[in-house]
Amino acid sequence: MLVHLKLLVSNLFLVVLISQIANAKEIPITQEAEITIPLGKFAVVEFPFKITSKNITSFLLVESNKKEDVNNELDNAITDTPTSTKLKSTIKGKVTTTKSKYISINQNINGFTFFPRKIGVLKMVVWGYDHPILLTIKVSKEDGFGLYQFILPQSDSKYVATTEQGPHEEIINKLMVNLFNQTLPSGYKSNSKDVNFESNGFDLRLNREIVGKKYIGQEWILTNNSNEQANIHEESFYQKNIYGISLEADSLNIGESVRVFIIRSGSEKRSKI
Repeated sequence: MLVHLKLLVSNLFLVVLISQIANAKEIPITQEAEITIPLGKFAVVEFPFKITSKNITSFLLVESNKKEDVNNELDNAITDTPTSTKLKSTIKGKVTTTKSKYISINQNINGFTFFPRKIGVLKMVVWGYDHPILLTIKVSKEDGFGLYQFILPQSDSKYVATTEQGPHEEIINKLMVNLFNQTLPSGYKSNSKDVNFESNGFDLRLNREIVGKKYIGQEWILTNNSNEQANIHEESFYQKNIYGISLEADSLNIGESVRVFIIRSGSEKRSKI
C-alpha cells in the first residue's frame, strides 16, 4: 500500500511517500508465549494494550546447558524478587531501560525493544491485559525475528466493533484521544513503519500508527530544522480518505517539534490514492 500525504509548511510543498517496510510476526495473546530474537540486533515486541507492570528474571547464558535444565532454572527464578535480579532498571521520561552485560531492554507504553549481546534465555511476566502473560525470550545466533506483534484473539475482534461504534465524529474524537495519550483502542493493533522524510530544513517522521477495521490513526512528528519560524495549518493535510487532523501547535520555532495526529479511512479499497 502506498499513501501520499501532502503537507504545506511555510510555502514549502512536501510529498511524503509512506511505505510499510517492516514485516511483523503476529502472535495471538495467550497466557504463555515463546519468541526467538537475533543475537546482536534490535528486536521489538508490541502488545495491543498499555503495559502496567512487568517482572524480569536474570538472563541465563545457554552454552552446554540442556533445554530442560535452563527452563527449570528459569521457572525457579521467576519467583525471585526484583532486587535479586542481575538486571538493573532506570527510568527516563516514558521509557524504562533495563540493562545487564548480556542484554538491554527498553520499555515504552505498549512494548519492549531488546538488544541481546549473548546467546541465552530470559523470562518476563507482563501485566496490562485481562491476565498476566508469561513471555520467554530466547536469543539465537541463527534464528529469530526483529518484530513481534501480539494481537487479540479472534474472539476479541468484537472489541474493534465496540471502539468503532457510534457517530462518525465521536469515533474520530475517541481515536484522537488515544493518539494523544499514546494508548491503544480496544481491538486495535499497532503497526510498525519506518518512515522519515526530510526536505528544505523540515523533518517529518511517522511515530506511531494504530489500525482498526474502518479507521487508521497516525501520529507524526514534525521538526523545524530550518533557519526561520514556520507556520502550519490543519487544512494543509486534508485530502481524500482523511477524516480528521489535529495539531499540538500551529507554529514552530527553529529546532522545535510538534505532533500531528491524522485519522483516515481504514478501508483498503477506499484508502488507495
